[in-house]
Amino acid sequence: MTSGYWGRYWSKNQSRRRMLGMAGATIVGAAGVALVGCGGDDDDDENPTATASGGGPDATTPPDKDLKDFTLEEMRTVFSGAQLKNLPGQSDGPKTGGTMRWASRTPVTWDPTSPAGSLMASYQFSHNQLIQFRVQDFVDNPNFMEVEGVLAEGLPEQPDDLTFTFKLREGVKFQDVAPVDGREFTSADVQYCVEAYRTAPAQAPTFADVDTVETPDDYTVTFKMSSPAAYFLGAFVIPFHWIFSPEQHSGPDGLTKLPIGTGPFLFKSAEDLAGYKFERNPDYFRADERTGMQLPYLDALETTYYPSPAQSIAAFRAGDIDHLWPQNFDAWLDVMDSNPDSVTQITTPPPSFQPFIAMRVDQPPLNDPKVRRALSMLIDRDGIIDSIAGGMAAYGYGQDWTYFGNEWPFDSTQLGQYSTYDPGEAKKLLSAASADDLELDFLMTQTSGFNFEVWNAVAGMWDAAGVQSVINAPQDPAQWQQQFYGGTYKNLTGTGFIGPGWDPDTFAYHALYSKSPKNYFKVKDSKIDDLALRQRTELNREDRLATLTELMEYDLDQVTRLWTVAPYKINLRKPNMFSLIDTEAAWNPVGWGSAGLDKAWKA
Repeated sequence: MTSGYWGRYWSKNQSRRRMLGMAGATIVGAAGVALVGCGGDDDDDENPTATASGGGPDATTPPDKDLKDFTLEEMRTVFSGAQLKNLPGQSDGPKTGGTMRWASRTPVTWDPTSPAGSLMASYQFSHNQLIQFRVQDFVDNPNFMEVEGVLAEGLPEQPDDLTFTFKLREGVKFQDVAPVDGREFTSADVQYCVEAYRTAPAQAPTFADVDTVETPDDYTVTFKMSSPAAYFLGAFVIPFHWIFSPEQHSGPDGLTKLPIGTGPFLFKSAEDLAGYKFERNPDYFRADERTGMQLPYLDALETTYYPSPAQSIAAFRAGDIDHLWPQNFDAWLDVMDSNPDSVTQITTPPPSFQPFIAMRVDQPPLNDPKVRRALSMLIDRDGIIDSIAGGMAAYGYGQDWTYFGNEWPFDSTQLGQYSTYDPGEAKKLLSAASADDLELDFLMTQTSGFNFEVWNAVAGMWDAAGVQSVINAPQDPAQWQQQFYGGTYKNLTGTGFIGPGWDPDTFAYHALYSKSPKNYFKVKDSKIDDLALRQRTELNREDRLATLTELMEYDLDQVTRLWTVAPYKINLRKPNMFSLIDTEAAWNPVGWGSAGLDKAWKA
């Protein structure tokens, strides 16, 4: 890796002011982050003049202002997710029929109990959970997640601090596919799944304090905890707690090749490096509580794998796909220039997925905090925000800021002294650690896109400071999954997989507790262990918040991971697509929003 790579990005946007006005410095306490629809006029300007597709008292559009000149505050107002319910066409629907198409590759497995089970949170098309996130255009505030009962009638009864009792919906059936063949879903299925998840890498921490799962009848499930579990419901709603059938799980292929559940879409086909297809489940049990209409609305889902973001953009422009995730601000401007009727929403980044660099902190040289601190202080996060992110990012850290009262990511001043770019101090730390001539293996989990560019830029910064990195970016995802999830990578891994998580426990106990199966960094620190365990059992929110804050500050001091930036997502949809909303943790539809595609519809 040479410093020239970073130099190209550094010079890219030097003349353009920051969109965020230094994102980290202005973000905490700001109101409104998800942003909504926009169109353009037909004049000869290089960039279309903004017009709001939404409406409402907070949706104001600066007159005669090009999109390229929008400040973040203006974008938060005009493109607010809270305005999506006012889009033109909403009053004409929902309608049944049509196929939704987007860019996605086929997962390595469909098995949520596998080592890659956390990825399944983005592929919940055929399955349901007892409780799920509410994902549709009519949520009140996309940045504060709402939860609803799905296979359960609602949230559980809690007669005491150790008991959660769910009442299940009656008459729900599995999809009519062998070996399940459309039989009724019962409490025994929940009990079986929980037992399977107890030893599954992604889900095991959720059930660590579950003592027993009782099924007094076919439609009642009671979880008895061994100790108070402040995290349980917040963790249980994460969309990789699918309910599957015992007969399929114990079959010859298990859950690997064929997803069969109670969900809205039936698996049709899949091909690696191509895409996958699902079709409407005619026996789906849910109706839309707002309209009373039978779900799902769509007839089919269809994806295509595009090796590069440029190909995805071309497909969106051509009308081949209905949803697009432009990787940066400039790409969004280009698409809006050619497709000015596209509906835009900007969301805050999900805490569970942002580019960061994992380290083997149990092995030299990264077992020395001085080396980790130095590597962090050699990362120019402001430069990355300005150039690669085009201003659309904040300083990163893997914890759900909404629990801490923020609608937006943490202020840079909240993230400790070692998040500050200071090459001089970094070199002093390296010298103190006798690590002036470092060479580090750097495994990357992507081969293109924003995260990949960030990791390469960081490698370029290190190279400029005399820290060499040997980069390996395998095309086959199975290669990096084995090393990252198995904890066998040598030094560094560029990744985005922090959670998945919503409750702070995912980012505390799951990631950092020394005996957690998701501690892919080999952190083993008695103070971290004590704080991670303590916050799990504190049912008083203020006391739990204080413990989590102490843990966060200590974690940042020890630099257990190298945080880069948290990119805002620009979500585009065709003007005839509805209920593809992004929420603070969903990033629909390639993400947790897959659980809400039963309410998506196409005009």
